[in-house]
Amino acid sequence: MNIDYHQRLEKYRQAKLKKSELASDAIAKWCGSWSFLILHIIGFIIWLSVKWNFNILTLIVSFEAILLMNILLMSQNRQAKQDDLRDEADYQADRSAEAKIGELAKIVKEIKEKIK
Repeated sequence: MNIDYHQRLEKYRQAKLKKSELASDAIAKWCGSWSFLILHIIGFIIWLSVKWNFNILTLIVSFEAILLMNILLMSQNRQAKQDDLRDEADYQADRSAEAKIGELAKIVKEIKEKIK
């Protein structure tokens, strides 16, 4: 039974990601970088020094936050699916190992009784 879960996990890993999944992963990776943070800080400093309208800045930042939140959630959902498959495969492997250890314990007990 655990082979089925391992096969599903391996099949999921080897499946080609859609372009949208690759894009969401790339954006999520870039959003977590120093360059993203520094770019925004520089942009805010320029915006404040030029004294442009704060309402437009608020609109731009809010729109960006909505888009990034959705993209990050898509990336996390895909990663969560892979984590769930991996966890299930690990659980099945643990159950299989537990059953084999139980069988070995019985064999050791039988050998021990035969020795006596």
